[in-house]
Amino acid sequence: MRRLSRPIAIGCVVLAAIGTARTAAAQPFTLDQKIKPTELKLQPYHGGGRVEGRIYETEITQTEPTQYFFAQGLSIYSPDYVGITGEDPSAHLNVSLHKETWEQAHRRGEISGAGHWDARFKTSGDFGIKVTADHVPAKYALLVWSGAEVEAPIPSPFTASARKTESAKASSSTWLYVVIGLLVVALVAVVTIKFKPARMCLLIGALLTAPLVARATFAQEGAYPKAIAEMLEQLKSFLEHQESVKDFWESLQALSNGEAVPDVTNRGPSLPSSCLAPDWTFRPEERAAGAAGTYASCRCMETAVGKLRANRQMLEKLRILVANQKNFVEKATALGNSFSQLHTVLGLQWIGIKKESIDEPYAQFKTISNQKHKALMDAIEKDLKDISDCEAKLGEPDWYARYGFLYYEFLYAAYKPAF
Repeated sequence: MRRLSRPIAIGCVVLAAIGTARTAAAQPFTLDQKIKPTELKLQPYHGGGRVEGRIYETEITQTEPTQYFFAQGLSIYSPDYVGITGEDPSAHLNVSLHKETWEQAHRRGEISGAGHWDARFKTSGDFGIKVTADHVPAKYALLVWSGAEVEAPIPSPFTASARKTESAKASSSTWLYVVIGLLVVALVAVVTIKFKPARMCLLIGALLTAPLVARATFAQEGAYPKAIAEMLEQLKSFLEHQESVKDFWESLQALSNGEAVPDVTNRGPSLPSSCLAPDWTFRPEERAAGAAGTYASCRCMETAVGKLRANRQMLEKLRILVANQKNFVEKATALGNSFSQLHTVLGLQWIGIKKESIDEPYAQFKTISNQKHKALMDAIEKDLKDISDCEAKLGEPDWYARYGFLYYEFLYAAYKPAF
């Protein structure tokens, strides 16, 4: 039993902390209560050009051998960057990036003296940074940058139709999009306020601010400390040499191998169109026709096509969110199950904790995800029917019944949240 005494003691502390724990922010989880991460709150950054986005920059004097940080609210459609520059000639730093747990690193690096290390990747939600120094105090500059979301490629279902068209007007409504917006807020609230705080209460108990002497700087452009300014300039120069931010984003790997990423292969059944090319744009010959030609008639579907593309991307974001939350729940449950086997008392307490802190919040997350899916599909049905009305005026009757409904059914099944 001696070998179990320390894990059991840790378990009792964690279990006791559940009832009184304060709301905790999302981050990689662990059962080690010695890990007390510091949140890096990203702020809007208007550096001009391709470096526009959000950043956190600070100069740190680390007073413990190992320091933990985390950032949250990241989008899988944004490129991300983490850079660290040493400011202590005698220090040696080991840096690692983490996603699901603090025990598993997904990127590693070393810094000696005034050296520099950085990593570029894409991720969604949150991630952690672990810095270990060979001696303390250790000084270094830290920069986290998350770029603006790129216009992600969305598979277009449209194929060109040879049918000629006549002029018409489009009509559309927006009430469904108001419902969608409200559901988005509700979904984010469940994820960030109830679900993730609950998971952190379960796995690490109450979080305290880590011992850290840091000076966070939020100065305007041009007023940053030297090391920060140099990293920003290097990042800006790197991005300017890329074909585009979108190409750079597409070249990046996800931080975690198990992380869901955008899928551009779910094209679905084809939708013959009197106006559109296979890349969501109006066909060149229609654009060249001018205001007096067919292009003026095709504009009756312009608004509906734009909304269809936007809702199609929101379906993909929902799929990614659901997949990543499901992945977390499976790992958290597995960790809790293994932990509960250390002692019968812990096993009995784990049953109640799992129900309150994982099962019930996750059930609510499922409900709201399904509501979000339904609202998006209602909006997509409306978009397809608006396109059908336009196609009818252009000489293609019953377009929705013949083509649009099949596409709707495909999207409904392909993007139904899978729990």
